[in-house]
Amino acid sequence: MPTRFTEANIIHNPFTWFGIWTPEGWQVHKKRWGNATRRTMRLNGDGLTTVFPGALRHHSSGSVAWDDDLHVKDDPFTDEGIYPCDPRVEYPAGNARWAVSHTLLCHPVADHNLYTHEYRWDMRSGDLHTHFRRHVVREEAITEGLDGKLVRVSGRPISSAIEGNRQWRLNCSAVRGVWETPEKSGRNLYTRRILQKLTMTNGVYIRTPHAPVVQCWGIWNTLDGDDLGDLFSPDTGVAPDPAAAAGRLEIPWDLPRLALIRPTYRRVYSDVYESEVSLPGQEFATVEASQVEQVRARAGSTFGAGKVGFAHGEQTGQWARGYAGFDPCYDLNSDGTIDGRDAELCAKHVGRKVRINHYLNAYFGGDWVSTGVLLAPHHRGGTEAIVDYEYGGGYDPDAGLIKLLDSPGPGRKVWVEYFYDAPAEPGNGNIVVHTFEEEGRPDKAE
Repeated sequence: MPTRFTEANIIHNPFTWFGIWTPEGWQVHKKRWGNATRRTMRLNGDGLTTVFPGALRHHSSGSVAWDDDLHVKDDPFTDEGIYPCDPRVEYPAGNARWAVSHTLLCHPVADHNLYTHEYRWDMRSGDLHTHFRRHVVREEAITEGLDGKLVRVSGRPISSAIEGNRQWRLNCSAVRGVWETPEKSGRNLYTRRILQKLTMTNGVYIRTPHAPVVQCWGIWNTLDGDDLGDLFSPDTGVAPDPAAAAGRLEIPWDLPRLALIRPTYRRVYSDVYESEVSLPGQEFATVEASQVEQVRARAGSTFGAGKVGFAHGEQTGQWARGYAGFDPCYDLNSDGTIDGRDAELCAKHVGRKVRINHYLNAYFGGDWVSTGVLLAPHHRGGTEAIVDYEYGGGYDPDAGLIKLLDSPGPGRKVWVEYFYDAPAEPGNGNIVVHTFEEEGRPDKAE
C-alpha cells in the first residue's frame, strides 16, 4: 500500500507530492508516475445498498489492480495527472459524483468537503461505499425548541465532510439555508455573512473561527499602507460595520464577484516549490468595458451539477475558462446563470476601482477557505488577509437537526434547502464506476 502521512502544514513540494487538507492536517503522498488503462463497470442500485463489496477488484485476477497514489499524465479526469487515480463514480450514468479542485472552480458553491467525492473506497477489500448527495431544493418544516432555533428535516443523514478517503462528522455547506417563505426570499435564518481579518495558515489556506463555512465571497490581501485600526475588532477581527470597512478598503461588499479579476503576476523563488512561483503583481484594478464583453460572451451558460469541468468533458489540460462555459466570476448576481442581468450589473460599475479578489479560481471547506493564488511564496503562515464569508449554525447529521442563528419563534413554518446522503435508486447498471489498471503490475491479469 502507498505510504501516506499527515503533516501540520504544507512542507513537501506540491509539484512532487500530492496533498489533501483534512481535519487532522495535510495528508500527503509522493506522486508515483506510471501508466494505466481505464476500466469501466456498472453496478445496480436497489434503493437500499450503499456498500458494494469487492466492486473495485479486477474481474479476472480478483485483485485491486492499482494503488491510489498512482498519477498518470493522460488521466482524462484531472489536469495532466495532478490528482491520483482514485475511482470515479457516476450516478446516475452521466452525472459525475466527484470534483477535483479544478472542476470545483466552476461550482457556484465550491465546497471541497461536499463535492470532491460522494463515495469512499477500500484498497485492500476493494469495497466501494457510496454517499450520493441528494439535493433538496425546498422542504417545508417547523421550528422546534423553546426559542425556535431548531429545525428537523426528513432526509438523513445530512451530508457531512469527505476528505482524504474518509468521512468525518465535520459539518460542511450541505445546509444552504432556512427561510420564512417558500420562495426562499428575505433573511436566511441559518447563515450569517461577515467580513473578518484573519491570519493565513500557509500561502493559500485560511482557517475560519466560524464554521461550517457555507459560502466564500472573497479574500483580499492586506497592504502596508492600509489603515485597519478601527475597521476590525481587535478581539475577533470581525468588522462591526462591514459595508463601511469594505468601502474604505475599496472592497466591493455590494458585489464581491465584480473584483474577481485576474491580476498581473510577479515571479518569486519558493523554498517549498524549489522553483519560481507566481504571486499577485497588483492589488487594485479598474472595472473596464472589456469585462462587460466577457460576461456577454458567456451569456446563456448555466451551472449544472456534474456538467462542468474534467468530470463532464474529459478535457484534460484545460483550465476553468475552457471547461463548459460557466464561470462564477461572471455570474455577478450569483443565480447560477450568466445572462444579460449580469452584464447590466457589470456595465453599471465600469470605471470603478476595486481591490482584487484573490478568491478567483478557489474553493473552501468546513472550517477553511483558500485563495486561487499564492500570497506567501514559502507557504509560511502569518500573512493577514480579509475574508468575506458566510457560516451556518451547524447541524446533527444523523438526527437531521439543524441549528438556526436567527429564530422566527417556535412552531413556525420554514423552508429548508439542504443535501443528504441517499442510496442509489433501483436501476440496472445505473451506477458507473471507472477504475485504473496499472500497467506492468505483477498481479495484473492479462
